Amino acid sequence: MTWSSLIVYVDDEADNTQRIEQAVALTRAHSAHLIGVSACAPETPMADAYGVGILLGEVLVEQHERAENALKGAEDRFREIATRAGVGCEWRADVGDPTSLLIKHARAADVLIIGRDAANASGWRAPHPADLAMRAGRSVMILPPNPTRAVAGAPVLLAWTDSRESRLAAGAAIPLMREAESVRVVELCDPDDMDGARLRTADVAGWLRRHGVNAEADARAHDDRSAGRRLLDCAADMKAGAIVSGAWGHARMRQWIFGGVTQTLITESTVALLLAH
Repeated sequence: MTWSSLIVYVDDEADNTQRIEQAVALTRAHSAHLIGVSACAPETPMADAYGVGILLGEVLVEQHERAENALKGAEDRFREIATRAGVGCEWRADVGDPTSLLIKHARAADVLIIGRDAANASGWRAPHPADLAMRAGRSVMILPPNPTRAVAGAPVLLAWTDSRESRLAAGAAIPLMREAESVRVVELCDPDDMDGARLRTADVAGWLRRHGVNAEADARAHDDRSAGRRLLDCAADMKAGAIVSGAWGHARMRQWIFGGVTQTLITESTVALLLAH
């Protein structure tokens, strides 16, 4: 089980260069191939129904050219960093919806790497993290701006619940965890379920060790902190470079909405978050 190909989304966010560098480091650690992907959809201008149609056409042409120029700048930035690092790479871009384009090209990679600021950026320029995680059929790594630690080689926290999503996330992250300094399988449970949680996390840690992962089990009873905050505190204590978690959410008005724990991990984590659904 390996990561043979990674995709990094390239945009104009302030953390973009750092995101590409993190993707390059992971690519080198896994002897993988790196694909840069970018999209830019021209914003549809507000048109006066009684206005002159030719003026609207000129605006659309201008916006299309602006989008193409933005994509060319993104390609130059990506190729310069990847080439300097000596990793095999390729580029894919188009004028269109970022989320749809990234989902289409997800077939070519094991992991999709995006920036967390995509959650607040214009939908014309960046993918929607929740929609991507739920629809891509690949694990999605969300990088915060200025992460406190690099991902490659650092300890990993596996946030465990005995669910389909956690099993998929753990399986998808085995290549990352195999290269990690250490892995802690953490389950938060009710105080009266500690024996069950110890058994479940021990099973998972044992399975990971048989895959060459330096894993340990860690069952903890809930306290007055939220589950998301508790996981973030645990990750900080162990100096983790990444958190691996299943993605829980539901569809609402054709847009995926994350549940509380997943949303907390996305919006507050200071290290990489690898999600699978």
